[in-house]
Amino acid sequence: MSRSALILAGGRGSRLGFREKALIEVKGKPLIAFVIEKLEKSVDEIIISVRDDAQSKHLKTKFPNLRYACDKYENTGPLAGILSGLSICKYEYCFIAACDMPFINENAVNFLFDKCRDHDAAIPQWSDGYFEPLHAVYNRNSMMSETKNSLEKGETTILAPILRLNVNYVPIEEIRKIDPDLKTFMNINTCEDLEKADL
Repeated sequence: MSRSALILAGGRGSRLGFREKALIEVKGKPLIAFVIEKLEKSVDEIIISVRDDAQSKHLKTKFPNLRYACDKYENTGPLAGILSGLSICKYEYCFIAACDMPFINENAVNFLFDKCRDHDAAIPQWSDGYFEPLHAVYNRNSMMSETKNSLEKGETTILAPILRLNVNYVPIEEIRKIDPDLKTFMNINTCEDLEKADL
């Protein structure tokens, strides 16, 4: 199975002082670099979803060899980035994550690709029912179609397309066998998170 990965980097970093979150330096490297390095071990292509051409040009100065997709919808949260990114994916299955998840575990990613076979998505789910749609694998065509339908109806929550998919909800405890501390789900949202990150 050839695999794609889509990194969502279009957010404006409001909780980090509106700095370009993807390029915030941690130990001398942009935050998104940690995500890229982990995903390169598991996928055949990486696409970065950005909000506009200006952000694309900015990121290309750091990562010139990756592919970029610009949002076509404004103020619609991650769905715009998901749609634009999936529209240029080469492969049938795509892992989607945010640019602020530097501890992604490549073995957990591989596991989710396996769990997505014969489904539209494989999404980790916690015991309380909450799930992780931005650390999940999707069938490109199914997710793209339902995301487009959602945006055309004005539905902008990430749950809107997912609830119409054939999803394999993967219990978090299965992921814990691979990543005992579940650091793969940890993200960096605040300055405090940055200070605590042990990269």
